[in-house]
Amino acid sequence: MEAEHPMTFADQVRAIPGGEHLEMCFSCGTCVSKCMIQQKLEPEYNPRRLLRMVMMDMREEAFKSPTTWLCSTCDLCYPACPQEIHISGVIGAVKSLAVEAGYTSPLETVSVDETLCSGCGICVMTCPYEAPHLIEKEVNGVMDRFSEVDKDKCMGCGMCVAACPMGAIARPGVSNPELVNQIKIKKHKDAPSLVVFICDWSLRADDDLTILESYPENVRVIHIPCSGRIDPQMALIALRSGIDGVLVCGCAPGECHYQRGTYVSACKISLLDSMLGQMDLADGRVRFVQLGTQDRGRIRHEIDGMLAGLQREAA
Repeated sequence: MEAEHPMTFADQVRAIPGGEHLEMCFSCGTCVSKCMIQQKLEPEYNPRRLLRMVMMDMREEAFKSPTTWLCSTCDLCYPACPQEIHISGVIGAVKSLAVEAGYTSPLETVSVDETLCSGCGICVMTCPYEAPHLIEKEVNGVMDRFSEVDKDKCMGCGMCVAACPMGAIARPGVSNPELVNQIKIKKHKDAPSLVVFICDWSLRADDDLTILESYPENVRVIHIPCSGRIDPQMALIALRSGIDGVLVCGCAPGECHYQRGTYVSACKISLLDSMLGQMDLADGRVRFVQLGTQDRGRIRHEIDGMLAGLQREAA
């Protein structure tokens, strides 16, 4: 009777749902050409290299690879893949094994202040990655409920930060106080003031980033990880401080780096529009635009158009 052979690294990946297509990839690199991570965040991001590590039983190298931790499962690569592989599923399988082996995510993730958390569960419903979950524990002799975040699942998009009604969730760099501190514009008598919240993933070309940097002081550009991070309160704070308009720029439907951020932000801005209408504030002071993969240069058109509209309103 033959002795059973131990499972190889590749066997373990294939055994996890999503990892079964490991060997279907023939390393054409199409997925990398569709993905923004290598261009905008990490030059070493390379799914086909990760899959080669798995096939060569390079377990430690795969677990330490940034590719294992940076894939946000947006699946922009899937429609372009000639093998019709959800490469994010294979990467997710490798990530599961990495966490099981004791490795932890290197990403900047959110944290929960239990003194503020009411245990409402809104963050649980908002997160695309099932990172927050509710737990019960005893506080001063009484059982209470809180949100707890699995940092190995959290991608740091900030949607839960914006969704929390108690302000109990924060992420370094884009916490509520940090964003509010950026909403300050030096007023110009002859030019309207505008705050632009721009999703870091919605601009695909370096030229578009250069355009953003070219505007004078009456335009304040605030970078956020996802348009879903925007809280309508931020727009109201800006308007209340005397700023003339707020423009929120996110990804086009189906292209959101964090899966559903575009839909979350669209709902919030729609709600805010209704609120502003009830307050008899002028139309067009708050806008949400969705920038698609092919919309290079459009950001100038949107900002210039909104400034012109605000100028007409002031005349």
